[in-house]
Amino acid sequence: MENEIILKNVESAINILLRDDNWLLKKDLSERSISHKLAEYLQPLFKDYNVDCEYNGDIDRENHQERELGRKRISTLRQNLQHYNLLTKENENEAEKELIERLVYPDIIIHRRGSNAHNLCIIEVKKSTSQVPFHYDQIKLKAYTTKNYRNLNYQIGYFVKFVTGTEDYDYLIREFQNGEGPELEDK
Repeated sequence: MENEIILKNVESAINILLRDDNWLLKKDLSERSISHKLAEYLQPLFKDYNVDCEYNGDIDRENHQERELGRKRISTLRQNLQHYNLLTKENENEAEKELIERLVYPDIIIHRRGSNAHNLCIIEVKKSTSQVPFHYDQIKLKAYTTKNYRNLNYQIGYFVKFVTGTEDYDYLIREFQNGEGPELEDK
């Protein structure tokens, strides 16, 4: 599918959410509820694909003995996580490691389950009122759209920030492709 069509469909789903579920935005409800509704509106626009929220399955690692090792992961430089104050207590105990591996749970993915050959789009959703820095979303979007991870390799990714907690709901969208994308600024 061409990137222009993907973007058109994503923006159509966002506009349906703004029209039909703006209550979620006005009331500043959870990011997960907003992501879920957006995914519902995306599914009919991507009939030949599965649209999933918080999906972390990895078909290439599925048969691994340890359940957690059968999940999608990304690796990032320790200094990137330190720079944005994103190190977990577990990571802090791994002081000798330069590369940190993390399990990942994208907000929304558009793909075909059972194969990594049809990974179409990843979407990370944030609210304008979020206290969580946007930088980890940026790290995930770059990782998911780069060719460095054979089991990810998504064609395109979008960061979508919804204006919440006000009657003036709106959104901002940023594109990621080939492991590249804009710097995301908090707020």
